[in-house]
Amino acid sequence: MAASTVRNILLQPKPKNAPAGANIKAAPAAPREIVARYPNHVWSVDRTRVLRWGLWPTWVLVAIDHFSRKVVACCPLEGPNAGWVVGAMEDVFAQHGALRHLISDQEGVFSSDAFQDLLIRWDVKQRFGAVGKHGSIAVTERVILTLKYEWLERVPVIRGLDHLGQLLIDFVIYYNDYRGHAALGGALPSLIHRGEQWTRPEKSAKTLPPNIERRVFPDTQVTAYRLAAHLSANGSALLEPEQPLLTSKTGPSAPWIAPSEQRRFGRPPRRHS
Repeated sequence: MAASTVRNILLQPKPKNAPAGANIKAAPAAPREIVARYPNHVWSVDRTRVLRWGLWPTWVLVAIDHFSRKVVACCPLEGPNAGWVVGAMEDVFAQHGALRHLISDQEGVFSSDAFQDLLIRWDVKQRFGAVGKHGSIAVTERVILTLKYEWLERVPVIRGLDHLGQLLIDFVIYYNDYRGHAALGGALPSLIHRGEQWTRPEKSAKTLPPNIERRVFPDTQVTAYRLAAHLSANGSALLEPEQPLLTSKTGPSAPWIAPSEQRRFGRPPRRHS
């Protein structure tokens, strides 16, 4: 190509008006709203890793009920494979009852044959989030962020699985029974999950209610407050046990933690035919 031709191309004036649609970017797709009409209608589940002794990674399974925002499972896993996840979720289903829909990402443990067999046995329909897309299971991801940066980050060192298990028990009590949620109008997830009435305090209130209950979680040095006059359906006061048992059969309001007789949560993966 001649030098004059190149010069003419470079010196050619640019059009004043760009072609229609040249600089128009496609609008991002609006996030799909997850509709949950009652407790145990829709759950979402995910895994995350934390470090024991600041060195050894340990998987933690987290599941949340979308209707009430209640954490229904928060437990350490002995290993990363699908067998540990299936065993944990099977105990969660046995404790809380079967749900209708379960949302997860497309990680291998949630798409494995063993996990699919579990959902078929309990008649649970699975829905997948986007592959590798942050926010595809946003509700569970926010719980995990709260667990890591509002709770576990306050602990200097996680001293093994037993210590981690106790930290997770305290976190579930704090999250469900003391921490109000903006999505619920300030209500506690445990109240909404039990179907109890919640009256939001007036913004113009000048006084504090006298029946405020205070609890200190020693490992994280978190001080939590709630109204102590929450009543159950039959009118009796609801009192949270000081030391929840490390068992999967402590009642419908307790978090799932591996059985107490397994001191290191050392249950082997379950085999499925």
